[in-house]
Amino acid sequence: MTLQSDHPKKLEKEDMQDIKKENTENLEPESEDKTENIADLVSEEGDTGESIQSLDELKEQLLRALADNENVRRRAKKEVQEASQFAITNFSRDLLSVADNMDRALSSLPADLLEENDALAAIVNGIKMTARELESILKKYKIEKINPLDEKFDYNFHQAMFETKESGKPDGIIVEVLQPGYILGERLLRPAMVGVAKSKEIDVNQSSVEGKKSQDSSGEEDI
Repeated sequence: MTLQSDHPKKLEKEDMQDIKKENTENLEPESEDKTENIADLVSEEGDTGESIQSLDELKEQLLRALADNENVRRRAKKEVQEASQFAITNFSRDLLSVADNMDRALSSLPADLLEENDALAAIVNGIKMTARELESILKKYKIEKINPLDEKFDYNFHQAMFETKESGKPDGIIVEVLQPGYILGERLLRPAMVGVAKSKEIDVNQSSVEGKKSQDSSGEEDI
C-alpha cells in the first residue's frame, strides 16, 4: 500500500521538473533574441549618428564650394566691368589735349574783338559747339572734368602749382585753376593744376616735431 501511494508523487515531482526545465529552455532563445535586437538597435543608432555627421560635413563642403564659386563669379564680373570701363583710358588722355587746346583758344580771344568781327565770332561759335560736343562725348563715357575753383584742396584730385597769401580766402581753398583735371569713373586721369590760398607760414620741421611729440604722448597714454 505504501509503495503504491509514493510512486504517483514521485512521478508528479519528476513531471514538474521536466516542465520547469522545458520552460527555461524556451525562455533562453527569446532572451538571446532580445539581446541581439538591442545590439542591432545600438549599432543602427551609431551608424545613424555617423551618417548625420557625414551629411553635415558634406553640407559644409557644399556651402563652401558655392561661396567660392560666387566669389569667383563676382571677381570675374568686376574684372570685365573694369576692363570695359578703363579700356579707353589711354585714348581718353589723348583727347584731353584736344579739349585743352579748345579751351585755350576760346579763352585767349578778347570779347571786344568778337563784337567787331562777325566772321571771327562765327568761327568762335563753331569752336564752342565742338567743345560742348566733345564734353558731351566725354561724359557719355563717364569722363568728367574737375574744375575745383573755391573748393577745398584735395591731394587725391588736385596738384598745387603755387600758394598765395594775398587771396583773402581761408587756408587750403583753391583760388585759381590753371588746368582742369579729369576722372574716368573713379579713376583719376589727370589732376587739376591749381593755386591754393595760404594765410600763414608753416614751419615744416616744427610741425614734424610736434607731430612726433603727439605720437609719443598718445603712446604713453595707451601704456
